[in-house]
Formats: sequence, structure tokens, C-alpha cells
Amino acid sequence: MKPEEYEELFSQLNLPDEIKLWPGVYIKEVTKFIESHLLVLKSKNSDRQKELHKIRLDRLLELVKPKATD
Repeated sequence: MKPEEYEELFSQLNLPDEIKLWPGVYIKEVTKFIESHLLVLKSKNSDRQKELHKIRLDRLLELVKPKATD
């Protein structure tokens, strides 16, 4: 996913102030977390570094995106 796509998705969601990403991994300021991770994705950093940031953003999306009801 491109940085702009992440921005669009997160802008449409009601984000918590803090969240538990994984056991032992807590995000205290979700908005700053997203901003800093998007900066890395937009930079000229290595693809490996960008992939790690995408994994964390994808995990956050899993947790905050509304679940479809059947």
C-alpha cells in the first residue's frame, strides 16, 4: 500500500489515543505513531525498513478498522 492510501484510510477512522499493537507493544500516541511511520514510507530509506513500518501500520489498521457484520 502507498503512503497516500494509508493516509486516506486512517483519516476516515476514529482512532484511539493509545492501543496495544502486540503483546508488550503499546502505542501511547497513535496519531504521532502514524505520522512518523508515514514519514519513513515517504522517505528514501531502504525497502526493508519501509516494510517493517508497513507491517506495524497494517497491524494498527487490523485493530481499528470496523469489522464487517454478517
